[in-house]
Amino acid sequence: MKNLSLLFYILITIQFVACKDKQTLKVAGSETMNSMMRFLGAEYEKVNSNVRVTVEGGGSEAGIDRLRKGEIDMAVSSRDLNQAEFDDLRKTGNLEKVRLAYDGVALVVNPKNPVSKLNLVQTSDIFSGKIKNWKEVGGSDAPISIVIRNDKSGTQDYFQNHILKRKDLGINEFNLHKSNEFSSEAKIVKDNAEMAKYIQENSNSIGYMGMGSALVDHKDQIKALEYARNPKDPYVAPSVRNVYDRKYRLARELFIIYKTDQGDKIDAFVTFLTSEQGQVAVLQSGYLRASLPEVEVSADPVK
Repeated sequence: MKNLSLLFYILITIQFVACKDKQTLKVAGSETMNSMMRFLGAEYEKVNSNVRVTVEGGGSEAGIDRLRKGEIDMAVSSRDLNQAEFDDLRKTGNLEKVRLAYDGVALVVNPKNPVSKLNLVQTSDIFSGKIKNWKEVGGSDAPISIVIRNDKSGTQDYFQNHILKRKDLGINEFNLHKSNEFSSEAKIVKDNAEMAKYIQENSNSIGYMGMGSALVDHKDQIKALEYARNPKDPYVAPSVRNVYDRKYRLARELFIIYKTDQGDKIDAFVTFLTSEQGQVAVLQSGYLRASLPEVEVSADPVK
């Protein structure tokens, strides 16, 4: 019994030391990228057992702010840095921004909603409060309940400019509608999980979220709509293939942002994320890779 207790003590001590020696790499920011980064972090840990990757959400702006404060090792953002953010971050060290992936933004409703598609103008009018009833877009005679993300969300920033203010229809349309604001009756939620839960429980609601979250994390709670910029264009469902083929027109870049003076820990993680192995993992997580696949060229002459 004494020997057994000693063996147990040794095993626990070894496990404790191993855990203690692990480096922790902290990632935070975009809710859209949350599930992808968790998956990528787990894949990275498989080949780097001495590193533990922790991933938190909070929104793109929150991640950028936490990186500036030195609270995390890497920020993830579903929008590009604005000039003020770039200048602030540069004050605290050398900065690197890398495009990691692409993602579509999905319009999402309750699965029982008979509406299956919307175009840009209809979507803009719904979220600004101009269209108030589902029957105006081919649905049931029921009031539309709008749910949006908070102002720290990169998805909201993208949606507000490209859809609500109609930037995707050209500069003339953008100038005409750049004063558009979200309806004052819109419900504001903090993250995609809260949005999915609200839409699931409110049959007449509509919201938006990153395609990866909509089709992977919350696919049983919500329905993603087909989308077209113009009424005469083909209506296309959000999917990795349709984003890759540039058929689905609601898509944007996803970025990782970090300081370059953090040593080998961050360099090795970035190398993995941008490698063929990392980019394949991006696809496996439900997003579109940022780089083209590596092609193996045969040494044999073409016959």
